[in-house]
Amino acid sequence: MLPDAAAVHRSSISKARKKLPWQVFEDLSNKAASLAYDVLPQDPKYLWHGMSVYAFDGSKYDLPATEQIRKEFDSKSGLNHSGKGHYPQCLVSTAYDVFRRLPVGRTVSSIANGNEREDAKTLINRHIPPGNILCFDRGYPSYEFILWLQSFYDGHFLFRCPGSNTFPAVEEFLESEEQEAIIKIEPSKKYSQKLPIDQRSVLQSVKVRAVRMESPDGTISVLLTSLSDVTKINWEELVDLYFRRWEVEVYYRDEKTFLEIEKFHSRTPDGIRQELYAIMVMALISRMLMFIADETADGKKWESEPQFKNAIMTIASDMAVFVSKDPLLTVEIFEEILTEIRRVRYYRAKKPRPSQPRVCKRPLNKWAEAKIKNLTI
Repeated sequence: MLPDAAAVHRSSISKARKKLPWQVFEDLSNKAASLAYDVLPQDPKYLWHGMSVYAFDGSKYDLPATEQIRKEFDSKSGLNHSGKGHYPQCLVSTAYDVFRRLPVGRTVSSIANGNEREDAKTLINRHIPPGNILCFDRGYPSYEFILWLQSFYDGHFLFRCPGSNTFPAVEEFLESEEQEAIIKIEPSKKYSQKLPIDQRSVLQSVKVRAVRMESPDGTISVLLTSLSDVTKINWEELVDLYFRRWEVEVYYRDEKTFLEIEKFHSRTPDGIRQELYAIMVMALISRMLMFIADETADGKKWESEPQFKNAIMTIASDMAVFVSKDPLLTVEIFEEILTEIRRVRYYRAKKPRPSQPRVCKRPLNKWAEAKIKNLTI
């Protein structure tokens, strides 16, 4: 990409990648996240009641159908297994700073052995500083996980809990028709049976604050939180905070749609992990340069923000700036990058857009068509 550089063939890059363990890319993403916090100031707009807010979510990624990848991530994939698709999948869990919009940590695990709660514990231990708020969707609440957070994380949590087939205490709370209350969640029989008899007798209930929440589509659910002081934080603030968790869903959408992460270049488990961490590095670099571009805009106050997609594409086309040995050329290309990032803007909606149901836009395969046909008959 540099004017005086010799062209590098794609095969050379592929061969070089094989010599690198995927942990190198994980280390790069950790360093990029640390640098991002140094670049972005400690501004109150990035905090909620003086605390950073981290959302956790897991997503399944489609992988190339090679025997190595099937064995590593999804051994029961393939059309020869009932109810399975052709492509294997892996479970990717991400910790995301929702106000700064930074992916701060990631785990990649197999479908068979992956567990979103255990992945969240790993992310919290490795990447999340104490004294902040952790947000989880409805797949995470359990007595064991809530007890673990109260015991091992010095901060607060916020869960969305479904309104049915859930904790008995939550169902009783919904029947009371109260807006909020302090409830006690008891250990389940399934969890108790896993423990030695002497430990079962000392199990105690966990006390949480429950808040009734109605989603835009009319679904009733409950928020469970350790933020119990109603005089400092009212229930409306907790509902608004939960919906900020949607930023991590937007990040997954960005990775899978215009960044097309699922079009993997590698056909090995090590290469898959490399790419899943490398895309995080690109996202972190883009967020930093988007901030710098606006901060160096000659005092102009924008009513919009740089477009994330354009920032990624701009940086990718001029990535050579990060390895240039010519300082003058580096500055010149860097200024061009900032100018191009400033040029394309994203205007957020002034009014909240109506909630839209999730729709799968993939074409129906013959098995899905046959199922629909049988249902209509």
